[in-house]
Amino acid sequence: MEIKFLIRMSLGFFLISNMITGCVTPGKVTKTQPKKIEHYEIFFCENFNKDRGGPINITKKFIKGDGKQVYFVAKLMDLVPNSKYKFKFEWYKPNGKMYGTKSFIQLVEDFNWYTANWLKLDLKYVHPSGLWSTKIFANDIFLGSGKFLLADNTSELSRLEKKYAARLIEPALKATTDQQTQQTKASFDKGIIGKSWAVIIGLSSYKYSGNNGLPNLIFADDDAKAFANTLKKLNWSESHINLLINEKATRKNILIALESWLTKAGPEDQIVLFWAGHGYPDPEDPEKVYFACYDTDILIPATGFRMDRVRSVLNERKAKNVIVLADTCHAGKIITRGHRGLSIVPQIYKMSRQKKVPKGWIFMVGADTDRQAIEHTSWANGAFTHSLIKGLSGEADGYQNMGPKDNIVTMGELRAYMNTAMPDKTQSVLGVAKRPVIATSSGDPDIWNLTLQKESK
Repeated sequence: MEIKFLIRMSLGFFLISNMITGCVTPGKVTKTQPKKIEHYEIFFCENFNKDRGGPINITKKFIKGDGKQVYFVAKLMDLVPNSKYKFKFEWYKPNGKMYGTKSFIQLVEDFNWYTANWLKLDLKYVHPSGLWSTKIFANDIFLGSGKFLLADNTSELSRLEKKYAARLIEPALKATTDQQTQQTKASFDKGIIGKSWAVIIGLSSYKYSGNNGLPNLIFADDDAKAFANTLKKLNWSESHINLLINEKATRKNILIALESWLTKAGPEDQIVLFWAGHGYPDPEDPEKVYFACYDTDILIPATGFRMDRVRSVLNERKAKNVIVLADTCHAGKIITRGHRGLSIVPQIYKMSRQKKVPKGWIFMVGADTDRQAIEHTSWANGAFTHSLIKGLSGEADGYQNMGPKDNIVTMGELRAYMNTAMPDKTQSVLGVAKRPVIATSSGDPDIWNLTLQKESK
């Protein structure tokens, strides 16, 4: 499937001893790019295909063989469109000596962009086994690094896994020891940090659906119910969950929930906002992006709930942490919860970097490459919500060694799980991988130790 809007991808393939290839995308510079890229994600994967949503089979463990490759992929976010960026990739052998490097320039055409290099693993190249490392630089500034294992066979890979398990954990998530992480998670569970409050909104039916109105959806209301039930299974008190479904999710009721009911939240508390349904931009002013309410008239954009208003209302609560989860995009097709116009994703990145947003917010949005949130009968949920609930229900616990397997799912473990599970599930069902968008307003790695799990009642 061709990727049309949010992410247009280009590979920088380069040549090192006939094993790594490269290209430069020419183009006219229309804007000046920032000196440092603030938002990015790094992946290792077995393949990379722009028609299948980016990285395929994300892993840090590779076995040599003809035709096999190690892809080092950087997903760069919140960029300046139509600007040239200079990238440099460096590859290092297990002994620390540089294997190869390549610099090139790409014309970045959109807010989000993939750039990638590969290392061919054909047996004739005799690559040493062990823990390899890579670095990426953007505009001559170090951006990030990663490590991957390379082995001759599965037995050797198993030995290397045991030897290097700790060093394969992402550096940003190693800021605390396991003991510190347990203490942090325990403090959240015991309410030492504060209480948790959730406003959960799900809209499958709309008052003005049909004709020129918003098309009804299939599973958005079920998404909201399933998420509320998941919180209850995580020992949330029902009195701390405000669930608004379909005709109950009017603009007035949503405003009451956010501006009145949430006044119960204190400065040490945590707020969760979950919204499943339609979203849309104002055709006269695309900078204004709205969540659709039950009584929203799409012909009058202001009858929706503006995203920046949602942000300011939540900010007024002065809660220590806010987690925004949205399985929504813009008005359109019944199966995709999206159609045309600007995505809510640039708005999420805009909010995550604004100084007026407190340094304690996490955003998870179920739309990426084509700006469309996905529904499918195989899940009975949106793709984002399906993966979210699976992760919170235990599948994310200890995922990819992002934390101990201790029956507590942190947001860091959930992030790692969502970045793999959602594209895998959409690839298998839809034939194209769809990725969540995950960002934070905080530069503190401890933000990822947050958990939605509460102490047993």
